[in-house]
Amino acid sequence: MSRERIVEWLADMGDTETPVDNEHEMKIGVEDEDSRSLMKKLLRVYRNLVVDTGDCPPATALDVEHHIDTGDAKPMMLKQRRHAQKEDEVVHTNVQKMLSAGVIEEGNGAWGFPVVLVKKKDGEVRFCIDYRALNAVTRKDAYPLPRIDETLESLGGAVLFTTLDLRSGYWQIRVASTDKEKTAFTTKRGLYQFTRMPFGLTNAPATFQSLMNSVLRGLTWLTCLVYLDDIVIYTRGGIERHVLKVACVLERLSAAGLTLKLKKYMFATQRMEYLGHELSADGVRPLERLVTAVREFPKPRDATEVKRFVHLAGYYRRFIEGFGAMMSPMTKLLRKDVEWEWGEAQDDALSAPISTRD
Repeated sequence: MSRERIVEWLADMGDTETPVDNEHEMKIGVEDEDSRSLMKKLLRVYRNLVVDTGDCPPATALDVEHHIDTGDAKPMMLKQRRHAQKEDEVVHTNVQKMLSAGVIEEGNGAWGFPVVLVKKKDGEVRFCIDYRALNAVTRKDAYPLPRIDETLESLGGAVLFTTLDLRSGYWQIRVASTDKEKTAFTTKRGLYQFTRMPFGLTNAPATFQSLMNSVLRGLTWLTCLVYLDDIVIYTRGGIERHVLKVACVLERLSAAGLTLKLKKYMFATQRMEYLGHELSADGVRPLERLVTAVREFPKPRDATEVKRFVHLAGYYRRFIEGFGAMMSPMTKLLRKDVEWEWGEAQDDALSAPISTRD
């Protein structure tokens, strides 16, 4: 379809002239003005996807709920944790924000789990619920997440990419009314339970991936790839073809009543980051900052640090033949029947990923 015909087609679908709110935040990779204008017109047609809904986006229009199957496990009410005054203010602020947004409601059930405050690298504090005890009695959902290596292989030959990110994606899924009380958490001000799917539940990723696969069925692995709330649309043609493919995805998301975060978009770019890798017309390669992190990783002093290194270096697995064998001198130290002894073989394994890449 020609560019002129696409402009007409978009105009028939909706308002392509009135800018969306915060359109200045839109990141577009292509540099020529005609192509940039085309992408803006497309987003304006689907402006309902980027409406600022505050802290809590509306739930999906689809009949999807998160269930928590605990079998015959008895309800549990765990002791709440003590927090310093400043930490308690963080808890109270988060609770009030979620109450106002409709993400949580007051509870009166027999389940309850403690609040945990996790410090982030930037010094901010993340509000979390410790659901480990609940997860231990929850029957696991075997719905699979995509394999990252297969996902990356599908992108070979693509020259244009668009990434989309859902606004508070988990909160766009309701918790089944029969299971809300199982999500409850305790604070010194009371008991609260989630109406939307919270982070930390063992089957939350499976529920979310299932929703996204359902919404984009027939498009995944052909037009787009989905890993939880990260969506990448890829094409092997020009901007016209790319706009049509992006429109197909936006139409599905709109029909499902889902909401996107404009700040996280990257439209029609020739180079982007995705799942720890850099994508371009030249192919897929590890991010340089990960290469540096592996190169500068200090000599592990215990099993925990070995696990960290092997996980980090694992980004190279698809690029290095025999990766598992290279790591074996280190991974054998993780066995219970092996005494910790770091030697020359482990030093070689520590430098192997970088040496092979170079």
